[in-house]
Amino acid sequence: MKRLLQIAHVFPPAPSPGALRPGYLSRYLPNFGWDVVTVTASAGTTPFPARVISTAAPSNGLEERLRARVAARSASPDAPLRRFLRAAKENVLFPDTTAPWIPGALRAGMELLEREHFDAILSTAHPPSVHVIGWLLARKSGLPWIADYRDPWAGNAYLKRPLLRQLAEEFLERGMIHRANAVTTISEPIAAQLRRFHRRRDVYVIPNAFDPADWAQIPSVAPSRFDLTFTGSMYDGKRSPALLFAALESLRREGHPAGMEARVHFYGPNSDNVGTCAAEYNVSLIVRQHGVVPRQSAMRAQRSSAGLLIFLNMDPLTAGEMGSKYLEYLGAQRPILAFGPQSSVMRSFIERNDAGWFASDVEEAKRALVAAHENYTRGTWRQLADTAEAPTAHSMAFRFAELLDRAAPSADLERAV
Repeated sequence: MKRLLQIAHVFPPAPSPGALRPGYLSRYLPNFGWDVVTVTASAGTTPFPARVISTAAPSNGLEERLRARVAARSASPDAPLRRFLRAAKENVLFPDTTAPWIPGALRAGMELLEREHFDAILSTAHPPSVHVIGWLLARKSGLPWIADYRDPWAGNAYLKRPLLRQLAEEFLERGMIHRANAVTTISEPIAAQLRRFHRRRDVYVIPNAFDPADWAQIPSVAPSRFDLTFTGSMYDGKRSPALLFAALESLRREGHPAGMEARVHFYGPNSDNVGTCAAEYNVSLIVRQHGVVPRQSAMRAQRSSAGLLIFLNMDPLTAGEMGSKYLEYLGAQRPILAFGPQSSVMRSFIERNDAGWFASDVEEAKRALVAAHENYTRGTWRQLADTAEAPTAHSMAFRFAELLDRAAPSADLERAV
């Protein structure tokens, strides 16, 4: 059995979509001859057997006090104090806001490499700090290193940096990734961007996946109301429910049951803009924020809803964004209502697989809500979309194992499939 040292900032049981990919690799790579040890900032008991080294960043009492004071004085995420605190943290910490985690994670990785035998290193980002750790560990050990991107770093439409900061990050990224034995990412648009930026051809697309086993203990419950549910992060207002709320407000003014009966639920972090946006469109009474909950609680909410929501950044530069949330929603077997730019690859995926509806303007959003409500009233809320295009966690691990085997070949490797 070969051994992989995996660097991932989030890992199960953290209720974050970013935890799924490294979690699936840890769970299923052993089926293909690779034992995995993961260094992460997450803590808690994993829902499957896994060896995890948790190295949380040092507590910053000053930041916590500042955050509490700003939150108490500024309800809106766009308030000047909140914007100042976010900007200060994003611009002071390099290469990203999780930089304080680097020393502890690096120390843990070095200790593992000194005590035990490993055959390869894999770092899966975001945040970019994980690639810094993977790069340093690979330089020290000489082991093959695969740099995995769930999102781009340079050229990321969500990261608006001052020019000098952007140039510094690009210099660091190019210098580090030049050392990587291979680069992987989740979609062809991101792969094309990485190939251009790094001037290398060995950038491989290994899409995100869903695991049918995750749903084995989650019962499917008929929705008792026209509940629409979002589970995930709003990324400090970089994603907005404005299009959905505008459509609901219009339907409610018309007295349409799709607007009158709708109830919208948000589960997850960074959703301060939701309340402000709901008030702007006069839908506060039908919007409820549940905050961060355990992943299984969010999954139960999905499986008792009439529809599941995806909010994408409306910037056309993000049209290649897919993420991983849609895969979990397919497992929940509920129709998807997604909102994003007209040219989004998510639109074509949803339409091609009959997975729900996609909207880029208010009229499209209204039609989607009306169609979803008709499904609910007919009792056809259970959505059995074609998942042939959606890779499983098992198949994703197989693709990574193939790449790892090429990076760290062994004549006597035997796979257990």
